[in-house]
Amino acid sequence: MKKKIGTLLVAGILAMTSLFANGNEISKNAQATFATDFAKATEVKWDKEDDYYKASFKLNGQSLNALLSEEGNLIAVSRNILSTELPVSLQLSLGKIQSTDWITALTEYAVDNETRYFITLENADYKVVFENAGTYDWLLVKKIAK
Repeated sequence: MKKKIGTLLVAGILAMTSLFANGNEISKNAQATFATDFAKATEVKWDKEDDYYKASFKLNGQSLNALLSEEGNLIAVSRNILSTELPVSLQLSLGKIQSTDWITALTEYAVDNETRYFITLENADYKVVFENAGTYDWLLVKKIAK
């Protein structure tokens, strides 16, 4: 009997911690949208960003992120990918922006039926972020000196 109560208590604590992010309670609307859109998600971890929630989770063996507004609107779904997972046209145009720099991040975003890619390149002197939004070229978003 004590073992069952202890198990239920631990399960309850784990369930409650999944509803909080950085000490902030997750909006019920965001939780409801997430539960509907990603019903089979596992290992869900919530974070509160500036004006949205980020749910990091696993679905069908993939690590994904969902960005949701307080009102429960799905803003975007993202995943980290390898450069070999880019569309072939983007792989070819990657050579125009990447010479001796190394790729430190490559993220695919699904936003409003559109796919966008962000790539971060670094070298000893600087870090640059490029975006691609459906064209064959990469657009410079920012460059940061180290």
